[in-house]
Amino acid sequence: MIRAVFFDFDTIFSRDGLPRPGADAFIRACANRFPLVVTTDTARAEADGALRAAGLGGLFLDILTAAEVENSKPAPDLLIASLGRVGFLLRDRNPVEPRECLVVESSADGVAAARSAGMYSLAIAHESSQAQLANADFVFDSFGAADLDEILRRCAA
Repeated sequence: MIRAVFFDFDTIFSRDGLPRPGADAFIRACANRFPLVVTTDTARAEADGALRAAGLGGLFLDILTAAEVENSKPAPDLLIASLGRVGFLLRDRNPVEPRECLVVESSADGVAAARSAGMYSLAIAHESSQAQLANADFVFDSFGAADLDEILRRCAA
């Protein structure tokens, strides 16, 4: 069962700063069900500005940056910190466990970080091939091809 979703900033936005096709709808579908956090190597202000400009800023609980942890991907530090932040912000007596998290990534290092953290990974093959992302639990060519309900069913099985 998934209870939180962590989105990598570079998976949401293309190099020209625009949301990738289908990202908006997929993020909104996730936000209707789960708390969301953005993880990024980008500066917090830049990530926040891009999310707000895309009309997505209010959908995320927080933004965590690589500057806030000791080790970057493929280490799981940023994802573990995100898990702690969700617990802190929600103040839930039933804390979210790693296996209740879905990490949305587009890099092999991000998939490796999710696996190391004990979290499910959904890879979107924007710039990496599906073969490079084969260690992910789910791999799709685009956000539009990703079926959230099917992903959730498979995570619950």
